[in-house]
Amino acid sequence: MLNPVEALASVSGASVPAIRLILSVLLAYPIGLLYRQLKGGPTVRNLFIAFTGLSIVVFNYGTDIYHSLLAVAVSFLCNALLGRSALLVPVSFAYHMGYLLIGYYYTTSDTYDIKWTMPHCVLVLRLIGLAFDLSDSRQKEAQGKADAKCIPAPTLLELIAFTYFPASVLVGPQFSFLRYQRFIAGLYEPHTQAAPAYATKKFLQGVFYLVVNQVGTQYVSDAYLMSAEFEQESLFMKHIYMGCWGRITLYKYISIWLLAEGAAVLYGLTYIDAKPGDRDYSPDELSGCSNIKVGVFENTSKYGHYVESFNVQTNTWVANYVYKRLRFLNNRMLSHLGALFFLAIWHGFHSGYYITFLMEFAVIHMEKEVEPILVKNEKLQQLYRDQPLVRALVFVALKFYTIVWAGWCLVPFVFLSFHKWWHIYTTVRFTGFILFGFGNVLLAPLLRAILPRSSASSSSSRKEGSSQASASTATTAAQDQSVPAKKDN
Repeated sequence: MLNPVEALASVSGASVPAIRLILSVLLAYPIGLLYRQLKGGPTVRNLFIAFTGLSIVVFNYGTDIYHSLLAVAVSFLCNALLGRSALLVPVSFAYHMGYLLIGYYYTTSDTYDIKWTMPHCVLVLRLIGLAFDLSDSRQKEAQGKADAKCIPAPTLLELIAFTYFPASVLVGPQFSFLRYQRFIAGLYEPHTQAAPAYATKKFLQGVFYLVVNQVGTQYVSDAYLMSAEFEQESLFMKHIYMGCWGRITLYKYISIWLLAEGAAVLYGLTYIDAKPGDRDYSPDELSGCSNIKVGVFENTSKYGHYVESFNVQTNTWVANYVYKRLRFLNNRMLSHLGALFFLAIWHGFHSGYYITFLMEFAVIHMEKEVEPILVKNEKLQQLYRDQPLVRALVFVALKFYTIVWAGWCLVPFVFLSFHKWWHIYTTVRFTGFILFGFGNVLLAPLLRAILPRSSASSSSSRKEGSSQASASTATTAAQDQSVPAKKDN
């Protein structure tokens, strides 16, 4: 007789691990409601969170929970024994990443599997980030610069609860121990009275995207891109299908992140007690653990908007603990490549991960070269502002660019194995490699050559021609400014 999980898997067509995952994310909502009614101090709260989080992992992975328990034990020992040593970060980093990669080596197949390595990769970032934060705190204290962001080493109970937080233990989002410490101390409670309503909003958004994904995959599936029917389509239609497939596939990730975020909101974890970014936050802002900026994602006009809006907390983690820590390279491009390589290897050994992140680097680099040329050209901008037809054509072109080529870049990430993504790229004649290769090498110089020069540029050129001293001074100033910009990383 089928158990309820197997019955749901049979009816939906999803795998049993996938059904367990969805049920676990949804289960975090009633657990969160119970937590809001919980009476007692930090110890009681930590016990409740630790027990429920551990139970969720056992429900999904059974005895394989020993992998994460071992990680917590090693992290606790490292924090206790190496807390004031320069070895804390390298030892923690080497152990957690090494264990994860060994796990990938023994469990990886040709498809994306829901195994113990999936929550473990979430755990790895959380515990490595903790080691960085502890090391930074001890350094500040040693220099007499301790501030409110300095954290103490967590107790074993705190560490278990922090690691197995029910709303994020399986799929994220990432959050710091400082945030958890303030949350568990009750500092966020006065600002989270609207949490149930905000959590409901996130839940409904998550359900909507999940439904769209499930319906969409009936029309444009992974199997279709590998099929003979896809090969018979025209080149143009292949790209249209690829773009639609990519969008539908991204909705799968968006749905699960929104559902997980809603549960974290319900607990009261997500209050923003600072003002990051470039917008004003309300006193009770609850988007502190958002992993997807839906508005930015749905209104993308360049690939950079995907990076800005997608998997936000993981990207923030990598920016803080990898990209910024590579400033000793004294080169932003190398730091960017290092961060993307870390993301690729964190996902696993499949070639598809490395190709996708390499394509991300190529596209972002191209956009950074081309966008200033277009934005700073006054005549082009005037034409865009004055002509509604031009605005409409630009809108359509940018939507085609962002949707179709995001699908192109996503192919290796989803199909993973070389023979699969190479087959699809062969079918569409490697157009993305041609486009982005050309874009990085020739597009910026070509645009400078063919676009009409603005009046400001012409005036500047005349002034430079009439005064060699002024030009020399400007060049020297530009060179002086480039040095700290480069060192700033």
